[in-house]
This record gives sequence, structure tokens and C-alpha cells, in this order.
Amino acid sequence: MNSLSQIKQAHVSQSGFALEGPARMKEFAVVGTASAGQLDVFDSDSAPEAGVYTQSGTTVTVTDSSHGLTSGDIVGIAFDAGTGGTAAPGNYEITVTSANAFTVTVLNSITITGGSNACRYVAYTPLSTTTPKRWLMTKEIGAGDTFQNVFQIPNSGFLARNNVYFSMTNLGSAEVLFE
Repeated sequence: MNSLSQIKQAHVSQSGFALEGPARMKEFAVVGTASAGQLDVFDSDSAPEAGVYTQSGTTVTVTDSSHGLTSGDIVGIAFDAGTGGTAAPGNYEITVTSANAFTVTVLNSITITGGSNACRYVAYTPLSTTTPKRWLMTKEIGAGDTFQNVFQIPNSGFLARNNVYFSMTNLGSAEVLFE
């Protein structure tokens, strides 16, 4: 889809928002606050779940009470900064370790401690009849950056096949142009 159809715009000043139905994201604008902020974008037909995480080596352990997932499920996950760094966001196959925890293996080996490092994720069981739920992108904004930060997605942008969920942490506002 290289030709443009009608371009639409969504703008909010709250903790998050959703676009209903499939959309191709073309451009984002984010305004920060006095604290460091983050915008996470998910392709999902349900809102992201919240959890906390730690990382040891390449293993990230996510804790979320009664998550209901099964080993082999796929999560699209975004992480807030933790003590020692930030885990790499992405789409990962999980291993369930308990009713309240699962692990993913990431490429970068670091140690992130503490029990209150926030994360958000969407999950699905990979079946031929399932439209995947995915993490699409994360944009971090530094503390005190209260200017409008505009960034464009090159070429045809990126396509979300489900609804599009935007999770905002410490942001004044976010805006997306999509078709």
C-alpha cells in the first residue's frame, strides 16, 4: 500500500488510547513532561496487561498474578527502565514458570533487579487461525523534554491488523497520523 488513502489523526492527553480496527501508522508526535516518559504501541484486539519484571543474563522473568498463559504462547512486550537498565522490548515465545510468572529470552545479557520494574504485554497462542497480537514500537522521551517530538515511519509505515493500543507513561500528549 504505497498510495495514500485518507489520513486520519488521533490526539490525546491521558494514560493511553486505542484506534479501532486495522490501521497503518505513518507518523507520531509525543510531548514529554518533567519526568522521563514512554509511548508503547501494540497491535492487539485487547488492552495490554500489566506486570513487573527482572532480568538475569538473557532471561527476563515477568510476574503477573494469574496470567493464564501457556508455554509456547507469544507475548508482545514493552519494559520500563529498571534498576540496572531496560529489557529489550519485542515479540517473544514464553516459558511459563508458575501461575504468576513466565520467562522470555532476550539477546542482551544484563542484570535488572528490583520487584517493581513495570512492563506491559499482549499475548496470543500461535494458531493458523489467529491474528497475532504484537508489540510494534516503543519511543522514550527524556525528562524535561516538553517539546513536540515528531518521528515518521519510513516507506509505507507499519500495519496493525487488530486494534492499535497506545500506552503512555509520563507524557503530556501523543498524536498519531494513520490511514
